[in-house]
Amino acid sequence: MGEVYRRLGETLPPGLRAELPFGPDAKRAAGWIETLPRADVAATRRALLRALEALSLTHALKGATRREIAEVLRPAILDNALSTQRLFAGKPLPLAGDLAGLPGELEQLHLRLAHAYRMAAADQCAPSGSLPWLRGGQVAEAAQRATYHYGEALLVAWRVYADLPVDAWRGLHRTYRFAVERELERRPSSDPLVSGLPTIQQRYVELLLMHVVNPRAFSQPEQERVWAMCEAFAARTPLRDTPSATAVGVADDADEGPGGKAPPRQHLDLVGFAAAVEAALAASDGESAIVMPEHGVPVKMSADGLRKLRRAFSHAAARQFTRLDAGHTVETVFGLSGLHYQASGERDFDAFARQVLGDALTETARASWSAGGADVSARSARIPALVVDQSLGGYRMRWAQDNQLRLRVGEVVGIHVGDQEDPSDWMLGILRWLRYEADGQVMAGVELLSRAAGAVALMGTGAANRAPLRALELRPPYGGGDWLYLAAQRLPQGEALRIGREQEPVDQLLDRRPEDRLSDLRLVQILGDYFLYRYAPATAGHS
Repeated sequence: MGEVYRRLGETLPPGLRAELPFGPDAKRAAGWIETLPRADVAATRRALLRALEALSLTHALKGATRREIAEVLRPAILDNALSTQRLFAGKPLPLAGDLAGLPGELEQLHLRLAHAYRMAAADQCAPSGSLPWLRGGQVAEAAQRATYHYGEALLVAWRVYADLPVDAWRGLHRTYRFAVERELERRPSSDPLVSGLPTIQQRYVELLLMHVVNPRAFSQPEQERVWAMCEAFAARTPLRDTPSATAVGVADDADEGPGGKAPPRQHLDLVGFAAAVEAALAASDGESAIVMPEHGVPVKMSADGLRKLRRAFSHAAARQFTRLDAGHTVETVFGLSGLHYQASGERDFDAFARQVLGDALTETARASWSAGGADVSARSARIPALVVDQSLGGYRMRWAQDNQLRLRVGEVVGIHVGDQEDPSDWMLGILRWLRYEADGQVMAGVELLSRAAGAVALMGTGAANRAPLRALELRPPYGGGDWLYLAAQRLPQGEALRIGREQEPVDQLLDRRPEDRLSDLRLVQILGDYFLYRYAPATAGHS
């Protein structure tokens, strides 16, 4: 018996036995399905999970029995999965109360069904692992179903930024390796319940690509567009036997996706996908672009989303920075308003703008914003976080369970590194990925934008009486001259902006900060809800 076939039929965990509630009989399984309280989604889900556990772990099932039972159960499973998904779709994350456990149960529905189909494929092979005459189609169908449902379990976890289900990747790798060895990976198979079901090869590469692009770095709507791109580019993303500068390694039997720690057996070549992203960025208007696959439907993506894809490709092929152990605790605050409040010495924007703009702030301008100027919320509070590790590029951080903690990819995070009473020691980062852990803690990757962020107020100098705008002034790294400004709305173009900040004259001289008027700010990047502008004194004039 070959090693690939042995792995395919290995129970999870090996040797465990469970009793089928309807016995090893597909007709009795159909009768059992009819007794389920289908209107009670939770009770039906629990019953199906118990049945699937037994179906996937029971070793002594003959011939096609396991596949036949799985086919009987599958319509009810997919129906229950859809109902379960609807219960928490669109809800704020992390899920709370009765909703908290639903994604995990949904993952297990798909995972156990995938295990059952994988075992069913092994059941129908000869003891040597070869395909018996006239059973090749059934084996291919079972392997394809297994691949599909392993993928669904992974997709559920990615959507809610959770840890990936145990044994999903290992089961997926084993199923694919078996399909390749038996030349089933490109064999089409019909599925009355899932329209347009891809081949095993197509589905496998789609999931590899989704893992490479780091779906936790994207918002849920962005994830849908990224998945569409993975589907479009899977056909032109080959798996090669040899490594290259544009490829990422894929392990043989490890419970991890591409780019993990296990020695790779194959290499996923990203050059086609990456080239299309670069072409879209080059043609971008600065806000959005269209990614054009060679075949398939074009996908519209924000320019910031495309930069995330570019970053993911780069990190997957070769780590840019060596990560160092950290282990120290810092204070954090979320959102531009929250960081501005803290960096200004815990003053609301009304009071801050009056002080730093003074006479330039007309009564008309004051009135236009005074009603909503002091919009400081609980998000302004400092929340401690553990720095798990760090690099030149940012941090991996962990927050303890906190019911008030509501994070999202793309949010601004301030990191306080100095004395608690010193408002000036704030760094600025962007949450690039999130993972909600089983114990309620939150893990996130933070890309560092600036090692010094200061609170400022910006106001147009034209005839119109515009309200002042809250913004952050970001010191250029390594002593450069290009100062950055982050705002929550677009800044007026074509006119100079008056800038109000708290700063001693000696500080301005030493830092070479812009004077109190800015002209010709250039939009650099749209970061989710925020706009990042650059001011380059060498090229931009002063007013």
